[in-house]
Amino acid sequence: MPTYEYQCEKCEHYFTKYTSISNMNLAEEEPCPNCTELAVKKVMFTAPSIGDPVRLRIRRPDGGFKEVLQKIHEKTPGSRINNNSSFI
Repeated sequence: MPTYEYQCEKCEHYFTKYTSISNMNLAEEEPCPNCTELAVKKVMFTAPSIGDPVRLRIRRPDGGFKEVLQKIHEKTPGSRINNNSSFI
């Protein structure tokens, strides 16, 4: 679920809410949790992190991935990709 950050324009209190995109503006209609003033504005949005399934070892890369890495290694001087890599 997306994370939204809000700030009160009166007391400058920051707070975070986890809410759906359809409800992201509702916090601007509610009072500040610190001073109860109706002066809340959205200041930042952060999308949820999903992660890289290959690096998290949730799934292994297919055979074509090894070929792509080898081509990058051959065309890139100073490449850190080597045959000892777990992906090659």
